[in-house]
Amino acid sequence: MCRWYRLMWILTVVAVVVLADGANAMATTHATQARHSHHHRHRRHAAGPVVMYHAALLEDADTGRVLYANNPNLIWPPASMAKMTLLLVAYDQIEARRISYTTPVRISELSASTHGSRLGLHAGDVYPLGELMKAALIKSANDAAVAVAQAVGGSVEGAVRMMNAKAQSLGMTDTAYQTVDGLPPTPNHDVDRTTPMDLAIVARALIHTTNLLQWSAMRTALFDGGAVVLHNTNHLVGHYEGCDGLKTGFTTEAGFNLTATARRGDMRLISVILGAPSNPQRFIQTQKLLDWGFNNFAKVQLFKRGEALPVHVQVEQGPLIQPVPETDLALVLRKSEVSDLKLEYSVPPVVSGPIALGAPLGQVIVHEGDEVMTKVDVVSPVAVGTGQILSSVPLPSVENTDRSTIMNDSLQENR
Repeated sequence: MCRWYRLMWILTVVAVVVLADGANAMATTHATQARHSHHHRHRRHAAGPVVMYHAALLEDADTGRVLYANNPNLIWPPASMAKMTLLLVAYDQIEARRISYTTPVRISELSASTHGSRLGLHAGDVYPLGELMKAALIKSANDAAVAVAQAVGGSVEGAVRMMNAKAQSLGMTDTAYQTVDGLPPTPNHDVDRTTPMDLAIVARALIHTTNLLQWSAMRTALFDGGAVVLHNTNHLVGHYEGCDGLKTGFTTEAGFNLTATARRGDMRLISVILGAPSNPQRFIQTQKLLDWGFNNFAKVQLFKRGEALPVHVQVEQGPLIQPVPETDLALVLRKSEVSDLKLEYSVPPVVSGPIALGAPLGQVIVHEGDEVMTKVDVVSPVAVGTGQILSSVPLPSVENTDRSTIMNDSLQENR
């Protein structure tokens, strides 16, 4: 019996050992599978596509025609690109002669203590307003921006109100500023909001109504008589053909942003990149966008102000006259679209005199396929007698003209 019990005891111990080893093996297998599964999940995540931006926009700077858009109405923090509107407001005040570029600005404690990108200004120091504007634009100096705001608006809060009023007057309906420099009031919490479309609007205003590109086009500039060298935060300046602006922006929440402009020949483009993952990528993606625009589009001059149009209007008991456009008309078109462009001359065949110089005679309507792209008023280039064109004269006559030959000649000049 003792021998039998000893045998049973040995078999029981062996069984327990086998079961334990099996459990350990299964546990090891599950742990290994879990590690492998986690590793594969990590590898799949790492190998996935990296988002190079959250929004992108490309526009013709003259007409605002959108050439490319990806999330153009995305609400996003502008970061330091808020300074574009601040500088636009400052320029308005200079044009109104309320202040000037040479107006002395004393640096306040608030300005001197502003953090982030800065010049290192000291409270009590005095600089010309223009020097501070230049530093805010080129170096994106926050302390300089606060000093500009206080000089222009009396206080930061006053400048913010002016910025929001300017944004609304320009039609930037999705923009709201609470700062003058785009600096988050607390870490990782931006309070300013805008969109790519609104950023392109303020960029067009800076391009067409100010001379601030003279600074944004500088790769480096001297500040305070050469005491400091300002290095442009827009690395495309001096490296990308035709780039002469405009403004970078970065915060943790916003990522790396850039509103840029470049001109080649008679065509100027504006690009906006929001939320790029790195400093180099905002410039790489902007360059790709601008390259695509310059490679695929051309500016076509349709006619110039005062140019005689190929239609005639008979003045009753008077001469035939050729209407002229009231303004220049040039469009940025995809190179493959030029031959699809048609001009419709909506003018009357006969009008009652007398006709005053510059009296309205109708319109030129520009079509691309079935789409109306734009309209331009046409007027009389001469006076016939005195008085105005009779308002009762209808405008029934429509003459369609294909100006492909003229436009193709213009296209060749843009290549």
